[in-house]
Amino acid sequence: MNADFQDSKPGPVGASRVSRDIVPPQPLKTFFGNFSLNNAQRENINEVAERHGLNPARIIDFSASINPLGMSPRARKKILKEGPEAILHFPDTRCTELRSVLAEYHSIPKESILPGAGSTEFIYSIPRMLNLERVLLVTPAFSEYENALEMQDKNCRIHFFETREEDGFELNVEGLLMVLTEGYDALYLCNPNDPTGIPTEKKDLLRVLARTEREKTWFILDETFVDFIPGESLLREAASSSRLIIFRSLSHFFALAGLRAGYMVSSPEVIRDFQAKREPWSVNALAQLAALESLRDRTYMKRTLDFIGRERKTLTLGLQGIPGFIPYPGSANYLLVQIHPSLNLTAAELRERLISRGILIRDCRSFHHMGPYFFRVAVRNRRENQTLIKALGQVQKEISKAGRGSRGI
Repeated sequence: MNADFQDSKPGPVGASRVSRDIVPPQPLKTFFGNFSLNNAQRENINEVAERHGLNPARIIDFSASINPLGMSPRARKKILKEGPEAILHFPDTRCTELRSVLAEYHSIPKESILPGAGSTEFIYSIPRMLNLERVLLVTPAFSEYENALEMQDKNCRIHFFETREEDGFELNVEGLLMVLTEGYDALYLCNPNDPTGIPTEKKDLLRVLARTEREKTWFILDETFVDFIPGESLLREAASSSRLIIFRSLSHFFALAGLRAGYMVSSPEVIRDFQAKREPWSVNALAQLAALESLRDRTYMKRTLDFIGRERKTLTLGLQGIPGFIPYPGSANYLLVQIHPSLNLTAAELRERLISRGILIRDCRSFHHMGPYFFRVAVRNRRENQTLIKALGQVQKEISKAGRGSRGI
């Protein structure tokens, strides 16, 4: 990176980590009561295309972290062959076969698994089922956690434990363990974190689990992106724990976002309780077909891990080569990028500049405790990633040229 963009702290991937002279966030902040949903702009690709008068097919969507390889070939073949017949009948409301395949895939009891319509179903059902009143969220965090809690109870007290920019957004495990002794109904944590992509090691998560069990606190663990870091899941622990609830999605790794498929894992007692009180037929017949074949396609899984690992590295190097854009070392299929203050550019402004070039990125203001200078980009295929790098380079040059002109240089 250009020397003009360096500071005294080395950045997480060889670039600089910057400071904006903001008071460092406190380890714990409290939100009391008032209904205050996070309303930061999160348009999808169709809404963006309509607003700008563009064809959505001509926009490269880096805002949604979906496997660029697309659906599993086995799943695609299954849907084309049996899908038309399957939609004529009601789906299996208990997802019997899917639970059995998930149990075999993860080596856990099928009684500990509850399939659902993506992870979002569980994000919204957990507060209702557990009647949570005092909750601790590790941030930055997906805004839907907070939205779901507030929709269930406007008086729910939501506290925040912040991971800090100056620490590379790594979780301060000792600090979290100490704060958990203050008494909470539930802890929410995402691993790897969304949007930073920074993982928390399994050994540290086990320490957190032990503390939540001791304090009788529900541990709500979002493993939506953990498929990209095999071996780091706590699914087996969830099957036997009295306090751990994990939800996972097939939207991102398995590219089934439009079909809405996911699942929750916890003790058999918790699963039975959720099953008895949920709405029927939440997982449609096509989603069950696609999920079954995706989980059986080991060749597709290996290819995905190899592909994402390779393209993530290439994309990181490309971003590092553009002065003013600082990528963090994510472990999933997306990268968090910080904009250096010398560019005098917010993520929202950058987003608008890129839309006109047919590129959509994710402005991270909708994630709690993320400032206006962070954006997230999905890891896509080589050609699309190079298109993004080229566009960002053009934006940087335009801004630099305008800056020199304003100074009369």
